[in-house]
Amino acid sequence: MLGNLAIMLGHIVSVRGNPVIVPRGRYVLVDGKLGPGEWSDATRVVASDSVTLFLKRDDRYLFVALQPSVRAFFSVDLYFDRGRDAPILDLHASAKLGEREGTFGQWPEWVWWNNRAWAANVARVATFEPREFLADEAKEYQIEIGQFGARRVWLSADVQAGDKTQSIPSNGTARYGRYWLELRMRDFRVRS
Repeated sequence: MLGNLAIMLGHIVSVRGNPVIVPRGRYVLVDGKLGPGEWSDATRVVASDSVTLFLKRDDRYLFVALQPSVRAFFSVDLYFDRGRDAPILDLHASAKLGEREGTFGQWPEWVWWNNRAWAANVARVATFEPREFLADEAKEYQIEIGQFGARRVWLSADVQAGDKTQSIPSNGTARYGRYWLELRMRDFRVRS
């Protein structure tokens, strides 16, 4: 019975600084809705007391979903440390999408809609006057793995709901004054 429950819930891992093996899984529709069974083949990480992270991949893409415990409009800055003295990659999703490379405390200004090799769901507008957005069930990302240039990358995120910003994961490997998840994509081949 417990084995069946584990299969239904996917792979659940604890952060605690151990590498997270990103399993192969099926393609998802990046629409901000965690459809029935859509993420059942993903690794599920309880990243904090209020955010659950789902991770999986196929031969070309890394799929990431962030699900808050309370449904609300939220924005996400998803950070990737690719090692090799490469700058940190910041993928932002809210009502706009944008990407930038830099270091914490020294980011360039945003250039919106410059997302290359990745997509994420954006917030939907409820009204323009006053400006209000519909609540998100989740933020889902589809990111081309080749831009990481490595089988191992580190992931961290800032999740903003209302006026509160939370960095996740709440524990893990400490780097740059924050915690990170080490992601490993086993049989992925780095293309030259």
